[in-house]
Parts: sequence; C-alpha cells; structure tokens
Amino acid sequence: MTDMIEKTEITEKAYLAEKRLGIAEFRNNRLAVSGLLLIVVLCILSLFAPEIAPHDPFVQRLDSRLLSPSQEYPFGTDELGRCIFSRVIYGTRISLGIGILVVAATSVAGTAIGLLSGYSGGLLDEALMRGVDIVMAFPNIILALVIAGLMGPGFFSVVLALAVTQWPAYARLVRGQVLSLRKRAFVEAARALRPSDFYIIRKHIFPNCMEPVIVLATLEIAHVIIFASALSFLGLGIQPPVPEWGSMLKAGIPYLRTAPHLTFFPGLMIIFTVFAFNFAGDGLRDSLGQPENQEVLAR
Repeated sequence: MTDMIEKTEITEKAYLAEKRLGIAEFRNNRLAVSGLLLIVVLCILSLFAPEIAPHDPFVQRLDSRLLSPSQEYPFGTDELGRCIFSRVIYGTRISLGIGILVVAATSVAGTAIGLLSGYSGGLLDEALMRGVDIVMAFPNIILALVIAGLMGPGFFSVVLALAVTQWPAYARLVRGQVLSLRKRAFVEAARALRPSDFYIIRKHIFPNCMEPVIVLATLEIAHVIIFASALSFLGLGIQPPVPEWGSMLKAGIPYLRTAPHLTFFPGLMIIFTVFAFNFAGDGLRDSLGQPENQEVLAR
C-alpha cells in the first residue's frame, strides 16, 4: 500500500513538473506571448467599446465624408462621414463574437461526435465518419457560401454556415485520440471494474482529449474570423450599417485611390487578429507537446 502511495505521489509530481515546463516554454515564446497580449487587447476593445470609441459608429456626418486620419478621427471617416476608428472598435465585437460562438458550438458538437464514434466503433463509427467525409469533401468556404446564400445574410446565417463547415475537424481529431486512448492500460483497468461506458468516457478518455481540442480551437478562431469577413465582403454576411470588418472592406473598394484608409484599417485589424490567434495557438501547441501537423490531420 505504501509503495502504491509513493508511486502516485511521484506520478503527480511528474505531472505538475511537466505542466510547469509547458508554462515556462509558452512564456519563453515571444510570438506566443505577443499573440496572447494582443488577444487580451482585442477582448478589452470588444468589452469596453462604448467607453473607448470616441464617436457613435452609426452617426452619419455628410459634411465630414472621406476625411483623412486626424486627431479627431484617428482612422479618418468613411463615405458617410462615420468615424472609422469607432467602427473598427465596434467591429471587434462582431468578429470576436462570431469566432468564439462558432468555435464553442463546433468544438462541443465535434468532440461529442468524435467521442461517440471512437469509443463505440462498428457501424455507428462508420456512419458518423462517412458523414464527416461528406462534409469535408466540400471546400469550407464554398459550403459556407451555399448555406449563407440559401439562408440570406445576417449574423445567425453566418454562425450556422461556419458551424456546419467546422465541426468535422474536431470530430476526426477526437476520434483519433479516442482510438489511441481506448487501448491504454489505464482504460483497460477501468473496464475491469465494469463501470458504465459513460463513466469511462467522462473520467478517463475525455480529459485526455482536451489538450489537442483546445489547441485546435485557438487556431480555428482565426480561420472563422477570416471566413466571416469573406462572407460579409461578398454580401452574404453581416450587412451595413452594422460595423463589421469584411463589410467595411467592401464599402471601401470604390475609394481605394482617393481614400485608401477606408480599407487599410479594417484589413489591418483582420491581419492582427488572425496573427494573434495563430501565434497563441502555435505557442500553446508547442507548450502542450502536440504535433505540428495536428491541424492538417484533423482536416
């Protein structure tokens, strides 16, 4: 009994040491830390947009159309005299909201399907994986365009269109993890005690699948934001006058030569946001010891 307690204590110490090493590795990754800090800044902008924005993003001032960046208007004004800086800040709410909502829904649904498929096996596994293959046979953006086109533009249609295209990545990733974990000794030992399958999945398999899912979710937020901006740019996403980076890019296209700031600043926000989540996701993957080709395998 004493030997078993000592082995347990050694295992716990090794686990804590590994976690501390992962945190230290993340902190030493400058790009990952920079990405995390930028994500924090974006979240602050999103939460406190009314207090930070100097102007109402919806108020039109036709006597102040297409003004260049100045002290009063840091990013200039658009074709209707609206403050671009304020609209970019409020657009952070839309883009981050879509990204987080889609990733939350798809990660939960995909993880549940992956757990059920990998643990059950047999015909159920085959049926679920063929469904995954059918969805993944279409390019994500093409399938999202079709769904958004059928439902019409709007926030809900963007979320649904992107959710339908993103969940198979989580299902395939988690299924692969479950197929590996179900053969491990600790799972076989748990089965010997004859608990319910739900207990084994909840207690032993699901916790060991979380790390790669968290890494994939962080990286997927960047992809979702790009796809959402693309849908809005094509007229199938968020519609004006709601400030959204993709629709702001589209509105600025006719003024590229006379007022390039209309497209420059929304495009810059998309680039910074995508880089932030990619850098943070890459650092998280490295600190957790996940393979670099994990996202490719999931797709």
